[in-house]
Amino acid sequence: MNLKFRAKDYLSDDSFESAEYEYIGNQKDGWEIKRNGSTYLQLGPGYIPLKTVSCGVCSTDIDRRFLPFPLPQIIGHEVLAEGLEENKGKQFVIEINDTYEARGDQHPDAFCQAGIPTHSPERRVLGIDRLPGGFGPYILAPVNAAIPLEGVSPKAAVLMEPFAAALQAIIASPPKPGDHVAVLGPRRLGSLILAALSSYRKTNGANFRITAITRHDHLVNLSKEMGADDVVDLRITDVGEIRNTFDIVYDTTSTTSGFESALQLSKREVHLKTTNGQVMAGLQHLTELVVDELSILPYKMENTKFHWQKEERTNQNVFVFEGVSERIKTELKKKFHIFEGNETTAEAILASDEFSSQLPRFDLVVVSNPAQIGLSIRPNASHENSLVRPRGAILVDTTNSEKWSGEVALIREFLKQGKEIHSSRCGDFHLAISLLKDNPAITKSLETHLISHRFPSDKLEEAYLKAKEPTSVKVIVDFQ
Repeated sequence: MNLKFRAKDYLSDDSFESAEYEYIGNQKDGWEIKRNGSTYLQLGPGYIPLKTVSCGVCSTDIDRRFLPFPLPQIIGHEVLAEGLEENKGKQFVIEINDTYEARGDQHPDAFCQAGIPTHSPERRVLGIDRLPGGFGPYILAPVNAAIPLEGVSPKAAVLMEPFAAALQAIIASPPKPGDHVAVLGPRRLGSLILAALSSYRKTNGANFRITAITRHDHLVNLSKEMGADDVVDLRITDVGEIRNTFDIVYDTTSTTSGFESALQLSKREVHLKTTNGQVMAGLQHLTELVVDELSILPYKMENTKFHWQKEERTNQNVFVFEGVSERIKTELKKKFHIFEGNETTAEAILASDEFSSQLPRFDLVVVSNPAQIGLSIRPNASHENSLVRPRGAILVDTTNSEKWSGEVALIREFLKQGKEIHSSRCGDFHLAISLLKDNPAITKSLETHLISHRFPSDKLEEAYLKAKEPTSVKVIVDFQ
């Protein structure tokens, strides 16, 4: 097959330019993607061509230039598409991670074997990392990432990727009975988290209260439509008045001020769902923390058992940074295989024969200062590999107060009180579809209230600018 078309590339200066693309190949033999006549990307077998029907504009698209992935690129990852050739007439929603498992490769890597295929370092990501996205008229989707659309309307289906991502936050940080949880910044993703919380509560018969926290009139009503029991308007209520009020705060603001507010509002946990690629509260690489779905926890022996709820594994290998107290080291050595040193030592250990037959990451990393948190997440500017396994945890020894002065003091105080920071990224489309089928009222609210603007594909730049405006919620680009 040969598909030739023009599309708007996104550039590092936050602008777009037209480029000519060509997809040459087939599912069995692989594909060559050409851009302006030169090879842009070579893909092996396991991809099917699809025609874009519509694509949503996400906060990640708006902040794409801050992310550590190459540009230019056709961005856009909230895709509803229809089939070509033997799939003609069928509609699909697209999971965004291009992995061995998604392509149906019979030779998975260690990350697939460990049950975390979406965290493989070799993965590409539709519309985010190299693989051309949904703001072009055609995409190449890994065959197992194209999920047939059944039982959900196309209006709601274009929201499937962000709804699944929102639901992942609930799966990773589920409210406990009697909890009072809050969604900070109930705009695009925040509204979807409200909907996911409401759907999750109804389907599971759970008992918890949901509050939305905003500063905008139009989001007050939207939050109630999405399932919030209460709405706090920060133009009227000062953050100090509701400090330590909410068991879990799901922060979707993508701002430093929002993250700092979340730390003050939570009495148990902050779930960080999106960031802007920049330093927040003195911590580096929080965007990558979310990408890797990592957690930051205060050091205590109970937290050395940390793993995601549905994972069946036991932590074994622990890396301890310089400066961690001798008491902690002594405790850890009684139960774990301990490695010590700095980030250079850690990388050398992971590259050694000792880790050649297992996942090349530590199960846990223990740090003594905020700089080491960032180094645990991204120890080396030349690659995107963390020291700690995806969905693992960084445990923090906060005893050395000298290392926690200035803007990081808020983080130290938060962790000293036993509170936790968690994160999550992409979600399970099958689970998201099932939840929407179970909750038609929420699905109807998504269709009716969440999509604020639609633009034809030749108005992509106008759509992108509109999505940046505070008054917009979800902007959709239509190709038909």
